[in-house]
Amino acid sequence: MAGVNSIGLFIANSSWGTPVNKTVLVATDGPVRVLTLNRPERLNALDVGVRREMAAQLKAAQKDPEIRAVVITGAGERAFCAGQDLHESEALKPKDGPIWMASWKAYFIAVSSFTKPLIAALNGVAAGGGFETALLCHLRLAQPATRLVMAEVDIGLPAVVGRFLLQTHLGHSRANEITLTGRTILAEEARDIGLLKEIVPADRLLARAQEVARELAAKPPQAMQLNLERFRTLMRRGLAEAERASVRYQAEAVATGEPQKAMAEFFARRRKA
Repeated sequence: MAGVNSIGLFIANSSWGTPVNKTVLVATDGPVRVLTLNRPERLNALDVGVRREMAAQLKAAQKDPEIRAVVITGAGERAFCAGQDLHESEALKPKDGPIWMASWKAYFIAVSSFTKPLIAALNGVAAGGGFETALLCHLRLAQPATRLVMAEVDIGLPAVVGRFLLQTHLGHSRANEITLTGRTILAEEARDIGLLKEIVPADRLLARAQEVARELAAKPPQAMQLNLERFRTLMRRGLAEAERASVRYQAEAVATGEPQKAMAEFFARRRKA
């Protein structure tokens, strides 16, 4: 899926830096903590406030010796996370590009540096930064209607970090095809190409993700941590370079005005609809 429809997957109606109060819900059941992106009316999109809160919650879980695994999911039935908040992006000025990307970098570092099992329970669409969040998790489960989209190209932005993560999971050719077309990956295809551990009925998804988290939490903790530290080391080498490149390329894209124009045109069409 490309063009207007794929851009629509990113839509979120908020302003720059919405308050973080209750935008991330935290629940703990024994050794498992569940972090729920709680902006269902915005398809759980990530603005700077949510990114900061998620980073803080992951750091807290990392430091808590009682927490042995974390599940990330989204509120509502439509979306895991629709990625970047487009209203925030529309308001960006060229000078804001580096600051905006720095907030994304801090968020990605928090997710990729987590050395306890991190499981994504994909309860709907995962687009852009939401898809990238899922790819940074160690395991992914999804309900049948889940859609995965890396459609930054349709809003005038390069998918630098997303392209690196897809390449890590799928190789160069498939990563190129997905990022250049911005097409949708349905749940069955995602499972068949190895992006999903399993597909679970929607009403069982979170419970199953917690069950898997408990299974991993019961493993010998030092062996688990060493495995994940190695995973982190290998991932961070390439991810750090991708983050640096992303700051440059995203800032260059914002400076052209192309992303703002694409989003303004989309919002204009949406208001007329």
